[in-house]
Amino acid sequence: MTEHRHVTRARPPGGWTDGAALAAVADTLGLTVGAEILDGGSPARVHRATGPAGEELVVKVLVPAPGAVDGHDLVSFRDKLRQIELLRTVAPRLAAHYLPVRHVLDGDGWAACTTPFYDSADLAAPLRESPQGTREFFRRYPAVLQALVLDGYAARSHPAPAAHLADVVVGRFLRRLPLLSRALPRELMAAERLTVNGVPCEAPHLVLERLTGRLARLAPARLMAPAHGDANTRNVLLSTRPGAAAADFRLIDPRGSVEPWDPVYDLAKTLFSLSVWDPALRTGFSVRRSPKHGYRVGFREPVFPGYRAAIHAFLPQLAAHEGLSALFHDDPGWWERLLLTHDLHVLAEAPCRLSDRKPKPDLRGGNSTPAELALGHYLLGTLLINDLAARLARPGGVDPSDHLALVTDGLA
Repeated sequence: MTEHRHVTRARPPGGWTDGAALAAVADTLGLTVGAEILDGGSPARVHRATGPAGEELVVKVLVPAPGAVDGHDLVSFRDKLRQIELLRTVAPRLAAHYLPVRHVLDGDGWAACTTPFYDSADLAAPLRESPQGTREFFRRYPAVLQALVLDGYAARSHPAPAAHLADVVVGRFLRRLPLLSRALPRELMAAERLTVNGVPCEAPHLVLERLTGRLARLAPARLMAPAHGDANTRNVLLSTRPGAAAADFRLIDPRGSVEPWDPVYDLAKTLFSLSVWDPALRTGFSVRRSPKHGYRVGFREPVFPGYRAAIHAFLPQLAAHEGLSALFHDDPGWWERLLLTHDLHVLAEAPCRLSDRKPKPDLRGGNSTPAELALGHYLLGTLLINDLAARLARPGGVDPSDHLALVTDGLA
């Protein structure tokens, strides 16, 4: 049972800060606040805490900053619980995997929630532990697919609007582009052509203008239940209990939407987590620019032995999954749509990084700034979308392994 509270506290001089909102939550619930958890990708601040009866909790507080992208706002934060409550009705087997929300608090310009502390590691953790971690990842991932897609998304079917890809997948980046244009170097954002890792490219918005009219064959056959919407690897928590079964996992932080959704969007989000997002947040980007060779972008540390193998095995594993094959039997463009959505996730994440002001410590003990992470995502997204557009224009289809090698060559 979730307890809802409206917290009536006077706005502090100068407005609410993360610390002031966290203090209001702690005082209201009688919490002792512990260490901050930085292992996330949203602007919300997350801390471990102890409740008045000694229970271990996680408390999440959001005080949105001006200029935050869609999805990083208070409305989306508050709607996450509404989405989980809908799933309890339409997809109860999936809903059972969501970490329970104990408290929801609303303040004047901030919101917060608590969940039980779940002793866990993120979905990609096995890939960082050893070269054999890829086997463990794919031992556990089918249970996530079963719950998320077959028990969740497949619970409902809705006609897909004709403009779904253009509005949701492509439009998500284009709507955020002005924020990015104000933050990244002017000469980069004004350039219609640029070179990335030795490859001549067009600015991504120009590539997308050409692509928009050719997306019909990639369109989803239908939309489905809103099972999650942000299934990055850090939103899937694997139990670290000794002898944990493959199905011992919990989901957190859905998109905050009750509208019909495309499961391919979430499959692409997981792939994006492995290819760019998670390595970038853990190691940072290395970006160099020269007048002669353009931009050179990669990761600062090639440190994750299992990621590269998992990335190249990801689509073949999905294609071989009997349940997914049945689900997409009349949707022949789903895997090319997955690659398109993956590439747009890379681009759309660039402005997202500007919204997240939490420290991003890398493996050397340094920090990546929001602008550095935004720049790296934009450059790699530019490289990917140019390559995919060229491949989609050729007969014979797209080779996923060749396409994804544009980023995996930067991983160990």
